[in-house]
Amino acid sequence: MASKRDSYCTASQSARALIGMMPLALITGALAACESEQHVDADPRVFVAVEMPPLTSDRASTGGISFVDYDSDGDPDIYVTNGYDVSSPEPYPQANRLYENSGGHFEARSIEGLDSVEGFSSGSAWADFDNDGDLDSFIANQGDQKNLLLLQEVAKDGTMRFVRHATARLAEDKGWSYSIAAADADNDGFVDYYVSNGGLSHSGVNFLYRNLEGTAIQRVLNTDAVDSNHASGGASWSDYDGDGDQDLVVANRPTAEMQGFKLSLYRNDGNLQFTRMDEDALPIDATFPMSVAWGDVDNDGDQDLYAGNLYGMANNLYENLGDGTFRVMDGGRATTDAGSSYAVTFGDLDNDADLDLVVANWGGASEIYLNNGAGHFEQIHSREFRRSIHYASSLALGDYDRDGDLDILIGNWPNHPGEGFEENVLIENRFADGNWIRVALEGDTSNRSAIGALIVVETATEDETRQQIREVSTHSGWRSQSELTQHFGLGNATAVSKVVINWPSGNSQTIVGPPINQVLHVREGR
Repeated sequence: MASKRDSYCTASQSARALIGMMPLALITGALAACESEQHVDADPRVFVAVEMPPLTSDRASTGGISFVDYDSDGDPDIYVTNGYDVSSPEPYPQANRLYENSGGHFEARSIEGLDSVEGFSSGSAWADFDNDGDLDSFIANQGDQKNLLLLQEVAKDGTMRFVRHATARLAEDKGWSYSIAAADADNDGFVDYYVSNGGLSHSGVNFLYRNLEGTAIQRVLNTDAVDSNHASGGASWSDYDGDGDQDLVVANRPTAEMQGFKLSLYRNDGNLQFTRMDEDALPIDATFPMSVAWGDVDNDGDQDLYAGNLYGMANNLYENLGDGTFRVMDGGRATTDAGSSYAVTFGDLDNDADLDLVVANWGGASEIYLNNGAGHFEQIHSREFRRSIHYASSLALGDYDRDGDLDILIGNWPNHPGEGFEENVLIENRFADGNWIRVALEGDTSNRSAIGALIVVETATEDETRQQIREVSTHSGWRSQSELTQHFGLGNATAVSKVVINWPSGNSQTIVGPPINQVLHVREGR
């Protein structure tokens, strides 16, 4: 593996440190020179940028991207939320786009209700919000515009369409909404919504909505998670304290009015009441956080936290100590490299049974970091990442070609229009090898999409018994969503001993000895 993990050279580090101050050609030249100097290995198992029009040729200012199986045919489609036209003197809204996966190739699809969305869209979250067996979408809009809850239904003529949920509460609320993270925060079997407002250029109070049995929406007030005026970026749900409900972390851009940590951590106390815990739970604050990700990087059974920072700052990794507190963790290059990290997310990219890391940067090269199994990350010297400048606003992972590894999708939102700036990037994983299993869940007593379910995969070899965990989530990095089907690399294990699903309802279910190298479909209680 050493030849695929060459260190990043000094010339490239200098280029990264000057992101935003150097001309594009100079940065590109520095990266190319670095690659030439390092004599990059020609190993065929690499990450390859795939040219796949119209997905990779359509030009727009992409706010968010989602790997989502909207048509329930077993492969991830892609929904792209686009904002304003950067080439226009006045902001001009751009259409969102749906790309349907057809055997590993993406085709633009026109679906009633998704095409007619008008606004400066930023991000989307997908789940079965009304528990009727198909995926719906919540779209966050900037520009002091209304956000949209779109419910999927079948029209009388049999065609699929999306219909706006015309609840009075959503119709009244407007804001500079950048990101949506959804989870069943009150464990009532329906997925609720948290909207991050402010983002890059404004501030505002965030929105928390209770989903009342899929038919009505209630704005939740008078709780710590929505009582402050912030410039919020990414938010993400996870049961970090292991008490059976979804807690919340929010990344906030520093403002003069801000009090407490910029990285706001909220403990779920039940009944949609939250207590702010960041100053008590976290040893230090993040510098300029915009993106957050949860993942068990050391395979000890609890969720650790990674925060991506802007403005050339290094990112932060916090180890979950299992008692409701965290400590600063040395994540190797993942916590020393400088960048402008708008989107970060975890996934087992090499199928070696631990969580690796993708960091999508704005105005420079994005990064892939491989985990040594204990939460220490080494940078992989990938041609596609080292030779490319991304204006990354979003990041998602999914096995689009269904070959048993995680591929990467990066959405670009540049300051300037044109070729090489506005196109989104699909990167195929040809790096991973080894066995794997993927787990797709359907709730019954729990919410239908099983958002918040904790999956434990146990494997045994001659050397050790290992457990990995994944949590089903609607949020990836900042304003994006990875596949709901959860991916586990198995390393050198040739079998899975058991899979345990801890459902949001509190039910637990065990599948003994499932077959590997395929998708395991599990319905709650079946």
